[in-house]
Amino acid sequence: MWPDSGEILPAAFADDGLTVVAFRPHSVEPSGGGYLFGYEVDTLDADGLASTLLTYVDTDQASVEACVRDGAPGPTDGGAVVTDPATGLPVRVWSYPSDPALPALAAVTYPERVVELLAQVGIAVSEPELTVAAYRPGKRAVIRVDARERTLFVKVVRPSRAEPIAAQHAAFAAQGLPVPGVLAVRPDGLLVLERVHGVPAGLHVVEIAERPGFVEHLVELGQAVASVHLTQRAQADALDNGAWHRRSLATSLPGDQPRILRLYDEIEARRATWSPDERQVVHGDLHLEQLFVDADDPTRVTGLLDIDTAGWGHPARDAGALVAHLVVTAQWHRGNGETAAARACERIADDVVDSWMTRLPAIADRLPTTIASQLLAHAGGQATLGTDIGRAKAHQLIDAAEGTLWPRVAGQASAPGQASAPGQASAPGQVSAPGPSVEQ
Repeated sequence: MWPDSGEILPAAFADDGLTVVAFRPHSVEPSGGGYLFGYEVDTLDADGLASTLLTYVDTDQASVEACVRDGAPGPTDGGAVVTDPATGLPVRVWSYPSDPALPALAAVTYPERVVELLAQVGIAVSEPELTVAAYRPGKRAVIRVDARERTLFVKVVRPSRAEPIAAQHAAFAAQGLPVPGVLAVRPDGLLVLERVHGVPAGLHVVEIAERPGFVEHLVELGQAVASVHLTQRAQADALDNGAWHRRSLATSLPGDQPRILRLYDEIEARRATWSPDERQVVHGDLHLEQLFVDADDPTRVTGLLDIDTAGWGHPARDAGALVAHLVVTAQWHRGNGETAAARACERIADDVVDSWMTRLPAIADRLPTTIASQLLAHAGGQATLGTDIGRAKAHQLIDAAEGTLWPRVAGQASAPGQASAPGQASAPGQVSAPGPSVEQ
């Protein structure tokens, strides 16, 4: 599945005068009609100066054609086109921050340029320290700006998405939702956002799990989100991209292909029975990293981030994404020896499932399907790394997806966040990984 990186990467960097001395795969995700493979690439320049570049190999032929059309000279300046010996097809190679889909990104990685850009929109800052808060290649980047005057965030998206995202922030704020205020928006895809109150929920899972109230606040948050006036569909999720994830996971774990196909067949069969009338406005990609909470009372949500994905979707979508992410986060914590945090994530996941299925019994069967699709997507992300640890984690997540679709009988251990039918007992279990952990 992976391209012939040992040939592609040295060839791509040769025109930039860089020698590749080592590389490590770290991610893979869909890209149009192909895949976007991520690497950490160690290089040396002509003077012997070493650097590590976050580099991507894009097999989507539309991206390749755009690179040829634009005449980008190399991976550090928008992309180089190299033939993959494994397939005979051209691929596009580029390095952060020269993301071809995010033209404003390169400028906001330099403090002096950030000062200039913010001054152009009427915001004065001095001596800014920049931190990459989030990055999804080809989709978005968030840069935290800590200046003497204030802290704010610069978000970079595709140019066509900037104004719609600003409008979504306004729509959410109109319903009283605690989203970051938009201070400025530029046509090149740059938005300047205020800092939300509170602290990241992911740093306080133990306190959240020990105190009552967090899930109730999430329910209230979901009800408020459902009232937001949006007309577009939510961006595609693991269910919508099921065919891609199915192919990716089955290819990465050929020995498990019958089991994987059985799981996806079951997911599609269940989904086919859903009514399109059950839709409402959802966040679209809800997980703990999108939530800020009060520092003194971490059960109270004070901030909701990254609403780019919001739109009309199935009511189970946000709960399913949150539960699956909690399972993966528990797996990561346990791999790092952080047992208390792992158990806290599992407890929160179980609480979300119990609450959702109690409140919405008429469509309770939608949640296990949604959780399972998300777990399998996370499994694919681990399996495609091609490492023993990644494969072990993928198998654990496949086990969790299987247990979610077909709950074990009462008295047997179940996957954390496992959705049991209403009235059926399930014991919270653990997804534990042998050896060190690889973060998603």
